[in-house]
Amino acid sequence: MEVEDLFRYMLEFFNNMKKDLQEEIERLSDKDTEISDVLHYLEIHTLRAYEFARVGKLLQDLRRERRQIKYNIEIMEMFNKFAEKYNNKLITGDIIQILKDKSRKDKKQNEPTYIYKTNILERLGIVDGKQSNS
Repeated sequence: MEVEDLFRYMLEFFNNMKKDLQEEIERLSDKDTEISDVLHYLEIHTLRAYEFARVGKLLQDLRRERRQIKYNIEIMEMFNKFAEKYNNKLITGDIIQILKDKSRKDKKQNEPTYIYKTNILERLGIVDGKQSNS
């Protein structure tokens, strides 16, 4: 990983961690709603053994998915505490400035220019850095 990529990743981390955590919390809420729907289905309907087995398997899958989401939230909360502690306008501002400066330097390197301080190139028939037809 290049340093520039690291800075881009850091900026994304500081700017998006809270939003990503909120999205995961919403996923947990959606999963809870799905589980509730299945339980209400069980409550309302009379089922045969094979139907109970299918519903049971679905509930097991939903609970496993929910457990994974909860784990994700726990991990993201740890990272979010770090991001909140160190994220401030100075850090993100500095990262943005570094990335802008790097971009300008890359452009300067790839598209070099020079302002001639003398007219010495006229002796070669070059005016304003371009060959003249004289």
